[in-house]
Amino acid sequence: MSNNHHFYNNFHGNHHTFQDFRPPNLVPPPPPPPAMFIVPPPSHVPSIETFDKECVKDIERRLPKVSTKKVNKSISISEVRDKLRYLLLGLNDLMNQEKALTDKVDSLSDEEWRSGLEEIKQKQSFMKESLSEIDVDTLKKTLAKRTAKRLRLKRSNIERKRAKEERIKELEEKSRKIDENLQKIKDAVIKSKEEEEAKLQADIVLKEVLRKKHNAKKCINKLDSLKKLRKARMNTAKGRGENVLEKEAEEFDGKMDKLKLLWAQKLLSYEKEEEDLRAKLKQDSDVQRAARESEMEKEMTSNLKKWRKALFGDSSAVPQVDFKGDIARFVSVRCKWDQYVDDAGTPLPVGWVVPSKPL
Repeated sequence: MSNNHHFYNNFHGNHHTFQDFRPPNLVPPPPPPPAMFIVPPPSHVPSIETFDKECVKDIERRLPKVSTKKVNKSISISEVRDKLRYLLLGLNDLMNQEKALTDKVDSLSDEEWRSGLEEIKQKQSFMKESLSEIDVDTLKKTLAKRTAKRLRLKRSNIERKRAKEERIKELEEKSRKIDENLQKIKDAVIKSKEEEEAKLQADIVLKEVLRKKHNAKKCINKLDSLKKLRKARMNTAKGRGENVLEKEAEEFDGKMDKLKLLWAQKLLSYEKEEEDLRAKLKQDSDVQRAARESEMEKEMTSNLKKWRKALFGDSSAVPQVDFKGDIARFVSVRCKWDQYVDDAGTPLPVGWVVPSKPL
């Protein structure tokens, strides 16, 4: 700017810019032409619809082409097996035919050679077409599904067989328990009958001993009565003044004393036998009662163990104090136990501490 010597000379008047605003030579515009001379639009200009179609075609050309894969018809595994068997047979025929042509290459005419080659090509084309119908991926999926199905059926059959065996074992166990219970009932009935028969036999023996004892006492009393009667008759005879032999009286008294002593010994033996029988009956009764009480106690203990196992598991610890810190499980177990409470019995199991009554 400092080198421009005409800078201020270009500034004219009161203009605030440095542009030259000298009025140009104004030329009026030409009048519009008549309507008849209007130039028509060129015919090659496309319409809006044509333009849209071209745009769509251009977009379609730019889009990536998707390869349309031929969808093979799904065939079963048995059909694939039959087709492969047929193709193997066809392959063997082709190999035999090729070998025959190779062996007769010098003896065959051109027409026969071309005919043989054409037949081979047709068979090859047919085999390729048959192979193209088999989708390997689909076949693999089908085989995988078939294998999974067979494994599932095999597992199901194994589980069904195991369940059947377990059911048979359960039935056998139930049958064994039923037979065992029936045998116990039979043994109890037989034992009861034997006890009744033994008691009846003991009663019969005791009754016989009592009868013998009674007869012995009766005989002793009769001997005493006979001695008294003879003595009374002797006194009567003496009173009448009759002659009474004292020796006969002594002999009679001696015989009576011997008989009395004999019956007294028998009476003692009968009493001893009675005492032994009564002691034996009492002992048998005590043994039977103790056996029954022991059996009842064993049964009660076994039932309590079964209930404890059913309610508290296999733990050998006392359930009312050993709940291993799991209060929720302890309460749930107690609630389950309370479901079996009977109004006629105690609400607490055997061995549990009963709370004291409030004052």
